[in-house]
Amino acid sequence: MGIQNEIENYLQQGYTPQQLIDMGHKKSTVYKVYSALKSYVMPTTKPEWVIENIMPSPLRCLPGQTLSMRFSFRNTSDRDLYLYKVGAHFEWMKTPYEWFAQEVKDLVRPNQRRYFTFLVTVPRDIPLGEYDILFGIEAQSLPPTNQLDQVRQTLWSGPLIFDVKHPVTGIKVFISHSTEDIQIVRELEKRLDNYGVQAIIAEDIPEPGTVLEEKFKAKIRESNLFLALLTESSARSKWVIMETEYARSIHKPVVPLKERSLRVESPIEWIEFSRGDNADAIFPRVMDAIRFNTRNQPGLSPIGVVLGIGVLAFIAALLSSD
Repeated sequence: MGIQNEIENYLQQGYTPQQLIDMGHKKSTVYKVYSALKSYVMPTTKPEWVIENIMPSPLRCLPGQTLSMRFSFRNTSDRDLYLYKVGAHFEWMKTPYEWFAQEVKDLVRPNQRRYFTFLVTVPRDIPLGEYDILFGIEAQSLPPTNQLDQVRQTLWSGPLIFDVKHPVTGIKVFISHSTEDIQIVRELEKRLDNYGVQAIIAEDIPEPGTVLEEKFKAKIRESNLFLALLTESSARSKWVIMETEYARSIHKPVVPLKERSLRVESPIEWIEFSRGDNADAIFPRVMDAIRFNTRNQPGLSPIGVVLGIGVLAFIAALLSSD
């Protein structure tokens, strides 16, 4: 089952988006599925204003860096809107009432736009990951039709995502795994994304009507690196065996992560891990493997030492906690 179908099933069972985020699902995926499901099952009212053309897209910046963020405001109502302020609230801010705001003091007629630019500095001490951003306006509708229209109102958009992550490297990693190890794979996907690496998880890419073997082979070909998660359960998976053999046959760089208790014979040097291993002993080998296998591939940004640390930290932490 793909991740979007999995999230949709949870939502239909009554889970809230925040519950799914707390369970470890990516915010961006949860919001995407929730918005699609909400628009399908219930009619939505037309918003009175929208924020559009947000640049850069996606919003992505490292801790301590400053990003120039540009966007447009559009009045989508059938009334004039007197705009006092436009701004944004970021999840890392200390209170719900704190926000970046610009004075506007301008009358915006129906379907008119106004353009804005903010300089946003990300705090140095926040961890890598996804953060909510809410756009807000302080405005008054004209002519007033009720008592509420007589005063300024502060209104907010729905949540969007601001990524506090390393720049995108262009590296794509195909992760071969057993479905029984999907939780480990999900954790790995998030850590790779934090360091600008795209994880290719075949079941998350729906292609109805495609022969599964051909689909997996195509995804392996478009990747830069093949990562085989070898555990007691994946050793019994015909798909993991087939995918690994195919990756080797087309000379795709292969990095096996092998559970120490698993007995296998392979001509490929692997990285062993086991429950209770000291993570510090694993980091150097992982760093060397990833850098060595991608450093000479054209069109890729350098990964750096931090990538190797991020790649296996999740495995050591996850397995040692069992």
